[in-house]
Amino acid sequence: MAARAHSADPRAERVRALLRDAAFELAHERPVDEITVGDLVTRAGVSRQVFYQHFTDRDDAVATAVTAAFTAAASGVDGAPRARILGIFDAAADHRAVYHNVVPSAVTQPVVAAFRAALQPACEEMARAAMPVVASISGLEPDAVSRFLVGGFQEVLRSWMEDPDSPPLRDRVVAALDTVDALLGLTHS
Repeated sequence: MAARAHSADPRAERVRALLRDAAFELAHERPVDEITVGDLVTRAGVSRQVFYQHFTDRDDAVATAVTAAFTAAASGVDGAPRARILGIFDAAADHRAVYHNVVPSAVTQPVVAAFRAALQPACEEMARAAMPVVASISGLEPDAVSRFLVGGFQEVLRSWMEDPDSPPLRDRVVAALDTVDALLGLTHS
């Protein structure tokens, strides 16, 4: 692990933020595999030595930057699970280029894990609310329902990413949420 990866020093956090911002900006511009540590340090205005105090390599920097964006999107939306899920997908829609540039790289798995983690709490709440209906027709536990919901929402994002002519992501997510509500006989708030 990089020496200053979790430093509480405000100067270290400022430098780390510069590097995260540089990684996120560059991931908007080109595929991750075309970004170099040299590109990152030039954009951030720091040395290679400083970079390696904060990140192990380029993939670590890009994964951290994208994960931070998902975390911020998830924490920035309060309210019902539906609103939180829409907020996470709105953030994804705002950064479509990043996801196109990340997917064919080694950064894919940490980004997918971050997306799952951002969706998980809202899907767990939805699963708990669905249990009166689900329990009456199956022996599924809330955890299984939650995993099903997260997987379904991941598929909504994946299919949108693969289809350049697809309708807006928000429309797809609203349709998925409305379908879940209709199947469960729930009303959304």
